[in-house]
Amino acid sequence: MSSCKKPDPEQSVAQDQNDMLLVVGTYTTTLPHVAGRGAGIQLLGFNSRTGSISDGPAFGGITNPTWLTVSRDARRLYSVQECAEDDGAAIDCFALDTQARNLTHLASVPSQGSWPCHLSLDNAEQQLFVANYVSGRFATIRLDADRVPTRQVKVIQHEGSSVNPERQEGPHLHQAVPTPDGRRVIVCDAGLDRLIRYPLTEDGIAPTPDLSLDTEPGSFPRHLAFLPDGSGFLVIHELANTVVSYDMAGDAITRCGSLSILPQAWTGTSSAAAVHIHPSGRFAYASNRGHDSLCAIDLRDSLERLSVIGWYSACGKAPRDFAIDPAGRFLIVATQDSDNLAVYEINSETGELFLVTERYSIGTPVCLVFVNRKSL
Repeated sequence: MSSCKKPDPEQSVAQDQNDMLLVVGTYTTTLPHVAGRGAGIQLLGFNSRTGSISDGPAFGGITNPTWLTVSRDARRLYSVQECAEDDGAAIDCFALDTQARNLTHLASVPSQGSWPCHLSLDNAEQQLFVANYVSGRFATIRLDADRVPTRQVKVIQHEGSSVNPERQEGPHLHQAVPTPDGRRVIVCDAGLDRLIRYPLTEDGIAPTPDLSLDTEPGSFPRHLAFLPDGSGFLVIHELANTVVSYDMAGDAITRCGSLSILPQAWTGTSSAAAVHIHPSGRFAYASNRGHDSLCAIDLRDSLERLSVIGWYSACGKAPRDFAIDPAGRFLIVATQDSDNLAVYEINSETGELFLVTERYSIGTPVCLVFVNRKSL
């Protein structure tokens, strides 16, 4: 596994040279699984030519804005408040000013469950999909003409359990994302070891799924990432520490291959977190908490034959999420338990990672979103 190196001081650039924002969601309170030290949502500067990060404002006043999503025109930002339903679990909407690096709070609505941990927009940006982890509830929230959340909500409650009595005593939704064609949404239910697909309708979402795929018992399917051409996707399994590939052809979804994202000789305890695919579709990356690494995955052969390019130090503990810039040149990883961001440059020919910045300090970072400041 590659070791960390010290950042190059020549990478520092003036703030006005930052052509992008790096929007960071953080834990702000202490919970059983994390000591929250975040200041809220932070709007950092990012220079897409050098890979440098610069300080930016933090916006507090909301609890644990750990997962974020941004509209295509970068005018709206949505955030979860990750906490129990009785403590005010909610979805917040902000007007985002990319030039001034400012957020204006527009609305807050209940998440319809406990511990919302993921949200996404449908392709038409008319509704939000919310995965409520602890309560196993999938919510769709209608947006008005200004893309502000309304009280028009549909809720689907999952039921059941799986083989791990400590982690899978009930349904645990970790993600809900629209398919590339915009016709359906796929939910990762880690508690049930299932991928569940729902059709989208004119008035929102169908109440029953049109497809349910069982994954390996006890594997805990957490997140998925679609290939850029929409022909398939990868799923990361938290407890199995694997990435599994699926092909999509018409209405069918077919499992293709599987890959361990831990070194064969490693015997410690680890749990997988995030998976993202490079914009070229040639490589993917997965994060390991415990091994505290990024695993680079080669997709150039086929979805049936995934292979490891290499492992790279995350430069901290518990790499919860990471993001690849839109040009596919840089990758930034957030190590939740080390209060750190590390920047890597991606070799576009091989998929290898080369460390640019070892440490940028930020309290309990979780979710990272790149925003082009010229996206108006």
